[in-house]
Amino acid sequence: MANMEPSAAAADEKHLNAAAVAKVLDSVERIARELEDEAPASEQLGKLTDRAVELLFANGVHNLYAPKELGGLGLYPGEALPVLKRIAAIDGSIGWVSTIFAAGGLLINYLAPEVSDAILASGENICFGAVSNGQGTAELGPDGWKISGNYRYGSGVKHANYVFMPAMKIVNGAPLPMPQGMGFFLVPASALELQQGWDVLGLKATGSVDFSVKDLLLPQSHETHVMALPPRGGRAASGGLTVLIPIMHLGFALGIVERLITEMKAVAAKKPPMPGAPSMGETDLFRAEFARKYAEAKSAEAWVMQVMADIDATLRQGQQMSTRQHTLLRAVNIHAHEVARDIANWAFKRAGGAALRDGTLQRTIRDVLAGCQHFIASDTHYVNVGFDLIGAPEDHMWLGLFAFGPAPKVADATLAAA
Repeated sequence: MANMEPSAAAADEKHLNAAAVAKVLDSVERIARELEDEAPASEQLGKLTDRAVELLFANGVHNLYAPKELGGLGLYPGEALPVLKRIAAIDGSIGWVSTIFAAGGLLINYLAPEVSDAILASGENICFGAVSNGQGTAELGPDGWKISGNYRYGSGVKHANYVFMPAMKIVNGAPLPMPQGMGFFLVPASALELQQGWDVLGLKATGSVDFSVKDLLLPQSHETHVMALPPRGGRAASGGLTVLIPIMHLGFALGIVERLITEMKAVAAKKPPMPGAPSMGETDLFRAEFARKYAEAKSAEAWVMQVMADIDATLRQGQQMSTRQHTLLRAVNIHAHEVARDIANWAFKRAGGAALRDGTLQRTIRDVLAGCQHFIASDTHYVNVGFDLIGAPEDHMWLGLFAFGPAPKVADATLAAA
């Protein structure tokens, strides 16, 4: 009987989490129209309107992965995907920022408890931004870390009170070897020097921006040890950054492609101006193409959910993910974005003037193409995915998001210094 208790507790937790997700999804449906109405103004503004941010916080997106100890839902990675997907189906930029807010909730688990307590003590809505692209250093001194660097594509920074950002750690005057050498730090947004505007093809309303930081002194407690077990959040948060980053992008990719399919159904039903001419949806060519694209989208989603269910089950058992699970997570992420990009190109080709002129369909296509430009979705990463699937040596592992090779052998003294 004792052996059944952990599985019974896990089943009960899974049931409660599913109920929490259903509640959030109901909330999303109630605000969906109003959120969508904020999309054009947000694009003009270059970030979400205050009303859009207010709606997202009222919906509880920031709490999806936040620890239950701090009032969050404490969901496992895959459990929150339906919520992130649904919001991205409302609007690409709003969906993108939602994933950033949700990610901040998970990364709170990796902060020293006294730091997260202090940040959240005010009761105000705290927005987190994140960046993974840039060259920065963190030099350890007697008073903490000194951070300097230049960063690109800081997602959601214009909304943020704090930004999570990477930097190469320098200890005793020398950089630490990878992967221990890459640190991840919580930096006040007020300390960043923002660069020029977000002049891009799509995802214009994400509040993203390039920035720099120079000689910023941070307490050691502001490093988030994402490669270790989190102080808070327990098993649900134990997947860390290498799970969280793909999940954020998967929520976007699955949701935005669903919106594309919906928009193309509307295009199909529209009657052409020429009397007696068939609508696009009445032609055999379009019907066949639509069926194929619909199947591709649903197949990609099914594979994603299969992989995520397996990962959630592993974490729920208190185990660490295997190399193969990490490999498949990268594979489904690249594949989901490939499918989204392909459907966006098809939509632009077939929709004619509806895609050429300003409007929801055009914005959705642009947002898809912009989101698929992210380095995490690059098909170049298939090289290491294929290496593992074919049969890499047993000592090989993922050394970060995309580096794949032999497990590093680092001297104990170096690790202690880190």
